[in-house]
Amino acid sequence: MLARLTSPFKEFGWFAGLLYCIGRLLQRLSPNLGLYFYEILVQPIPETPLLTGKLAESFATREIFRDDPEIALMPARPEIKESRFEQGAMCLGAFKKQEFVGHIWFAFGQYEEDEARCTFILPDDGQSVFDFDLYVFPQYRMGLGFMAVWNGACQFLRKRGVRHSFSRLTRVNIASRTAHQKLGTQIVGRVFVLKIFSWELFASTIAPFVYVSTGPSKRVRLKLRSQALQPQALAEKAAAY
Repeated sequence: MLARLTSPFKEFGWFAGLLYCIGRLLQRLSPNLGLYFYEILVQPIPETPLLTGKLAESFATREIFRDDPEIALMPARPEIKESRFEQGAMCLGAFKKQEFVGHIWFAFGQYEEDEARCTFILPDDGQSVFDFDLYVFPQYRMGLGFMAVWNGACQFLRKRGVRHSFSRLTRVNIASRTAHQKLGTQIVGRVFVLKIFSWELFASTIAPFVYVSTGPSKRVRLKLRSQALQPQALAEKAAAY
């Protein structure tokens, strides 16, 4: 029993472990209660391929459209996948010998978060995207699945002049955090969300810093500043946290 109680703190650290336990407790009390803690990251789109030679040739990448059969294989709920297409997001899939390896979604201009009522506004320079829901099927997670998805995505984005990709991670997603760190990510913001029935309370390191949403039509707009993309600014931000 004690091991079960202490395992979140050992796995995530005391702070993230405490938030995780509070969030789980709130969800047990009611599905209309919750606590979320996001870290906002930015990473460069590398100029050189992540995979080369025969390793790269063993995978293919293509865009997945609304009516493609791969959509049904994705773990997100149908209404969430539909809302992503409605907001203009696109999905890229990686394949190995026609078998679906994994996928990643990208939003352009802005990203409408589907877990909380916040909208992330991208810089208007046309050089940034917001990536989300990177998913690799279990049988490929111990191999090159993650790198295959990102390698194809980077090639796609570089051809379109994209230089940086923003994303958000939950603090307790250790596997995704480790994978992103290998690609040179930097933390550029943090967002806390406390859900109390129809209300959502936001506290963020990104303006407007504090916001209260009283209903679905009240979304906080968090503008991701272009200055955050500069290497020196990234280093200073990372040091500040």
